[in-house]
Amino acid sequence: MLIPESLLSITWTPVCSKPQNLKTRNHQLTGCCGSTSLERLELGKKENVLQAAITGALEVHCDRPGGPLLELFPPYAVQQGATLRKFCADLVGRLNDAQVILLEIKELDCCSGKFPAYDLEQHEANLQFERLGVPLGYAYNAIWPLSYYARPRPDDWPALTLAEVKRSLPSKLPNKTPNVLAHPTLLEWLQDLKGQDVSEELGRIHGAVKGTSRLRNGTLVLLHAVEENVLTSLSAGQLDEVMKCLNRGSWLSPDLQERLEKVLGASTAVFTAFTKPPTKRSASRKRNDASVSDGPP
Repeated sequence: MLIPESLLSITWTPVCSKPQNLKTRNHQLTGCCGSTSLERLELGKKENVLQAAITGALEVHCDRPGGPLLELFPPYAVQQGATLRKFCADLVGRLNDAQVILLEIKELDCCSGKFPAYDLEQHEANLQFERLGVPLGYAYNAIWPLSYYARPRPDDWPALTLAEVKRSLPSKLPNKTPNVLAHPTLLEWLQDLKGQDVSEELGRIHGAVKGTSRLRNGTLVLLHAVEENVLTSLSAGQLDEVMKCLNRGSWLSPDLQERLEKVLGASTAVFTAFTKPPTKRSASRKRNDASVSDGPP
């Protein structure tokens, strides 16, 4: 499906200004410094409000005739982190059981042009995932409010909402002030993702991961950092053995590393970042969360 001309005509103006040409019938979106009650709705560390809009727009947009099969999973905060059995994103998804969607949701204060919450330690971990080929990206509102929250909603609110959200690679977002004009919209990124082909053999490997709730960090690194010829040569039994190793704990013990090497050979090196125990800070956080399950094994 082509991007509607009305969306291509959007002109992004500096933050705290009204975006031009972003109109649908009687509805016009404005920056977060507008004057209506809806415009005064503050995100203020309420990234779940933004995530709800993105989730709703993705689901309806993909549910159209001929659209891709979409599956989304929003892990709880205690399930998120940089270790093997955690999830590296706020929203985990998959298109047609093969192409992975990983979005770290960030609220942009449109008046200041900055993220109220920006974690440097988390950003370093996200950079590591990017270097490994894991398709993790930041998603943030370019304006506020989004079409998802318009009343009445315009007919094309799903595409409009996705066009009002920007996506950036971690390496393209080095600080709390994003270069909004340089980042593609989530709609543009989604259109590009839908056009990418996945080989039948690689699709078989992706399909063996039953559900997005299984797309933990260890599995993501396996799917995106291990060379395709190594990955597609695995038998069902070998793949099961690898998955068992990756889901045993937060990091790879020497025993687990040895078991992985027997199956993956030199490709085991992509898991080097996960061969050390958690730091004292991570271990303390783990103890605090001990009473909360981190999801299905």
